[in-house]
Amino acid sequence: MNSAAVLILQQAGPSTAAATAGDQASAPDAILAAVTGVSGETGGARLQASSSINNGLWDGKEKQDGVVQAALDYLDSDLFQSSDPRVKDTLKKLIAQNGEEFAAKVQAEKGRNAGMTLENAIVNAIGATIRDNRGQFSAGEFVVGFKFAGGGAMIQNIADVNGNSTYQSMMDDFQAAHAALLSARQSGETGLWSDAGTGPAEANFSAWTDKWLTSFGFDLPE
Repeated sequence: MNSAAVLILQQAGPSTAAATAGDQASAPDAILAAVTGVSGETGGARLQASSSINNGLWDGKEKQDGVVQAALDYLDSDLFQSSDPRVKDTLKKLIAQNGEEFAAKVQAEKGRNAGMTLENAIVNAIGATIRDNRGQFSAGEFVVGFKFAGGGAMIQNIADVNGNSTYQSMMDDFQAAHAALLSARQSGETGLWSDAGTGPAEANFSAWTDKWLTSFGFDLPE
């Protein structure tokens, strides 16, 4: 029997030690009647309704298992890369042990964007799993790469346990350069982005991204 169905029956069953065997045997009938309106007296209809419920529960569990397996297969493929080789095994363990939670993350991603592919939703859910379980990974910063079967790739810099990362440092430099440019323009000065240092800051972003794309064996953007 499906584990979800077993749980329902256990929760709905008599809770006192004085419950009789007859009470326990009638619990499934009571649940079925409450859910479907079919009593135990209508044997054929009851069997059909019971089969429908079990199939629905099984379909849900089967779909969840399919999403989890797809994520594990993705992690085992060349589409996923990490600067820390321990990340993959930790992710696989977390996803396998918390399949229902992971499948819910994937469903939530697709719920936010109906046109999102399953692969993209899984990638986003993997990223969320890392962030939600940051303490399960190494204390230092690391980089993960996601490649999409249809083309394109994404690089993510996971900050260390104190929230510091190379990406954030580059972002701080870029924002400081941008602020300097705006200040110069407001004071009447003129100049290009490069005059305020935004050119080099932007170049650092591109160089950093290209470095990891190359390191992971991903194609560079054209």
